[in-house]
Amino acid sequence: MNRIRYFGGGSALAIALTLGMSGTAFAQSVDVDAGATTEVEEVVVTGSLIRGTPEDAALPVDVIGREELERQGSPSTVELLKGLSASSGVLGDTNQFDPRAQGSEGSGSVNLRGLGAQRTLVLLNSRRMTINPFGQAGAGIVDTNLIPMAAIGRVEILKDGAASTYGSDAIGGVVNFITRQNFNGLEVSGSYRFVEGSDGDYTGSVAWGWAGDNANVLLTAGYQHRSELPTTERSWANRPYLENPEGGWSAGNAIAPFLPVYSPAAGVYAPAAGFQLDAGCEQLGGVVQPGALPACLFHYIPYDNIVEDENRYQLYGEINADLTDTAKLHAEVLYSASNVPHWKTSPSYLALQTPTSTTNPTVGTLTPAVLAGYFVPIGNPGLQDYIANNPGQVPVFANGVHIPGVRYRPFSVGGNPMFDHGPSEGERDYKAFRVSGGVTGEISDSLNYDVALTYSQDTGVRTGFDTVVSRFQLALRGYGSLASDPDGCTAAETSNFTTGAGNAALGCNWFNPFSNAVQVNTITGQTNPDFNAAVANSADLTRWFFQENRIKATTRQFVADAVLSGKTGITLPGGDLAWALGAQYRKDFYTSTYNDLTNLASTPCIDTVVTGTTNCAVRNGPMMFLGGGMNADLSSDVYALFGELSVPVTEAIQVQLAARYEDYGGEVGSTFNPKASVRWQLTDWFALRGSAGTTFRGPPLTQLDESSVTALSFIAGAFRAIDIFGNSELEPETAKTYSVGGIFDIADRFTATVDWWQFDFENPIIAEPSASIVSTMFPGNSPVNCDNPAFAGLQSRFTFQSGCGVTSIARVRTMWVNGPGVKTSGVDLLADYEVGEFFGGEIKVGGTATYTIEYKVEPFQVEGVQVEKAFDAVGLLNYQLGPTSLPQWKGSVYAEFETGPHNVRWTLNYIDSYRDQRADNILSGPFGPNPVTGQRITTGETIDSYITHNLTYRALLPWDTTFVLSVDNVFDQEPPFARLDLNYDPFTGSALGRTIKVAVTKRF
Repeated sequence: MNRIRYFGGGSALAIALTLGMSGTAFAQSVDVDAGATTEVEEVVVTGSLIRGTPEDAALPVDVIGREELERQGSPSTVELLKGLSASSGVLGDTNQFDPRAQGSEGSGSVNLRGLGAQRTLVLLNSRRMTINPFGQAGAGIVDTNLIPMAAIGRVEILKDGAASTYGSDAIGGVVNFITRQNFNGLEVSGSYRFVEGSDGDYTGSVAWGWAGDNANVLLTAGYQHRSELPTTERSWANRPYLENPEGGWSAGNAIAPFLPVYSPAAGVYAPAAGFQLDAGCEQLGGVVQPGALPACLFHYIPYDNIVEDENRYQLYGEINADLTDTAKLHAEVLYSASNVPHWKTSPSYLALQTPTSTTNPTVGTLTPAVLAGYFVPIGNPGLQDYIANNPGQVPVFANGVHIPGVRYRPFSVGGNPMFDHGPSEGERDYKAFRVSGGVTGEISDSLNYDVALTYSQDTGVRTGFDTVVSRFQLALRGYGSLASDPDGCTAAETSNFTTGAGNAALGCNWFNPFSNAVQVNTITGQTNPDFNAAVANSADLTRWFFQENRIKATTRQFVADAVLSGKTGITLPGGDLAWALGAQYRKDFYTSTYNDLTNLASTPCIDTVVTGTTNCAVRNGPMMFLGGGMNADLSSDVYALFGELSVPVTEAIQVQLAARYEDYGGEVGSTFNPKASVRWQLTDWFALRGSAGTTFRGPPLTQLDESSVTALSFIAGAFRAIDIFGNSELEPETAKTYSVGGIFDIADRFTATVDWWQFDFENPIIAEPSASIVSTMFPGNSPVNCDNPAFAGLQSRFTFQSGCGVTSIARVRTMWVNGPGVKTSGVDLLADYEVGEFFGGEIKVGGTATYTIEYKVEPFQVEGVQVEKAFDAVGLLNYQLGPTSLPQWKGSVYAEFETGPHNVRWTLNYIDSYRDQRADNILSGPFGPNPVTGQRITTGETIDSYITHNLTYRALLPWDTTFVLSVDNVFDQEPPFARLDLNYDPFTGSALGRTIKVAVTKRF
């Protein structure tokens, strides 16, 4: 018979719930694989380093066994972690329109307490994993998609600050994935999930294990595929402009306003008429926004995906062997690869950078001054054809037109010729490797040791495409080359391009920026009666100026752990006084390399591509939208000493004490963190537990790197670039943590826990809030603070296309800082009840929920100006703020019926309603006056509660075969409407609708 003993925090609850499987966050019995022949000596549950800690320790640990995962329909790591009631704001689904999620496509995370994914430590077999080089703009999160689920036997979730035990990043808790124990035989599994509108998701895995008297081996291989789900497959994700102006509508369009210009004197340009709007707007599906600077609103959402095409592979192997009678070896190796081959986005980005006088003769000469932009000479064939079809818009004496950058992008409704007139595409690719080995043993009956070495690395490659400003301006003026003949329009022929016009006979090519180049709206199918194939734009010319941005980044980590533990020889009324002392050394590395066009060391200026110059005042690189970066090669050393003491005061009162000192060196410094936990068994059926301590998180190298990443934010009708810079002066963030709870165990039939928790943060590491910076600098979109000395520092954070004004914003500079304090608290509830035998089977019911009481954020200052007042984030959308969406209630309840080999479970999932805090501003923003109608649109002020139902059936069939059928979102409930780009909140809701999954597992 297999014997399982729990040691460490939360073990009493785990054992108490062995007979009752519950919701996602419930403690479960440890799964021992069928066919195992070796006795399981002990299981050390997450939360303590002392081997032999009593089974009634104090820490709130939930254990989800492999069988429980199977009863839930074998969810992916994203589905599992997103469903936890204690986790909010989880990454893993596409959400490219929020700076807190951009660049994370293909990766996953867990976010306990909504404190940020970077504050939850993710472990594999209690050992660290390196962070994702891109995740959450470099915030320092572990990619949970790397976890080899075919090898996982259970998941342990410690919902308490644990830095005193585990070190940095465990500030909000720990999720520990632990591999299968003593698996013997061969297992083959596969699944297919039907998702309406896509080709479905499917997985396959193989596990082989051998267990002998003195050793065991586990080898697994897994593959997961997610099929592309376009936004066009969900009608609710594509709404008319007047239903949701923020639902993927931009004032920056390829069908744009233009200003006819003429030359009253040599070298001088002046308006020849007022701004005109391209006549092809409405006939190609645009919405006209009137005004002094009109716009044709472009619906970009149909070019994006709700789910990207993803392929993921994991290979895992481990060996456990007795080296001697008292020493055991554990060694493991993991290789994981994730690929998003066709990440899709808008056909092109907004023109936030505009040409200089090197390629645009109108720069600095237009009077009165207008927004910086692009010049199209009168000789452009597209302009000539447009004038012929729209007489009167361009005066006969005009010698060209000016297109303002903030209202223009090269490609929109007609798609991008380079990508078969569809969306622009990029790639997200991750390859991770990890090896860990250690020896545990006994020096004497009262002294144990545990030493281990772990090395892990994660390499990410991120690509996308953007327009090279100077090349594009040359193409507008007839000096474009073809990608197939990049020197076709040579320097000799373009030496006078500031005054000349292109010459097709010399291999030069024109780009047509007008609607007559677009034949059809590739999403709606609307055709353009003014289309002229003779002036359409070619894919070959596009490839010349629409270039790849590529960054490759690698994080590496080496960890050496050594722990001594044992008994002091002192016996208290409750047992032996036990201890642990340890040391840890971590070496972290971060490297990043950019391709030439993106590397600011080689291509810092708009004109570098044309002139080779590297001397310019603004060093954002040569692209319209995406900023460049600098190659990085950073490393750090972290040293830690820690200790733990288990004090069995009496049989009823157990106390655990822990402390850790961690030194980062340099400007980051060091931190010391103690913690105390206690459990008091008041009666046979009720116990109290509580803890108090401090916890911390040191800044990762990705945030200390002073280079930047470019995100985007919707400002004044269009996306603008948000450059997020690292900060070498960051200090560790710290928090005081408290918890008090009760454990109920009545007749082994009803088990429950209630825990109150509180985190009080100081100096949290956070990116400065771009939306708040903009709204403070431009209250109600007014330029009232421009050139005000009190706002000079804040104004310096902006790059404008012309003078200071909200419509002229091109870029906003933000950085990682030690921000304002945060205080959050709440209550966790878990319950599990064995109803008894009915209808020939056993019925069980249970539930889990988290109620967040408060999430108070202190005022935020940037450059000496308060950009955010103090607020409570609970029950709010928290658009582009530090916290993500934070519903007050989140939980699930279930009912389960089991008879013989059959098990049926019905689960109801609930997410509370919450409010879009932007509705407080009635002067500007999404709930301000609509620029088309002048009226306020108030729908979406509240994101409604979200209730879904899941049904899972499991059958244990003959021949060691398990069949699982699961239907998620049985009633096909749409996610609640939110005034966001995708018309729902990806941090909380699901866009998949009803899904049906079939899984089969066969053991040999």
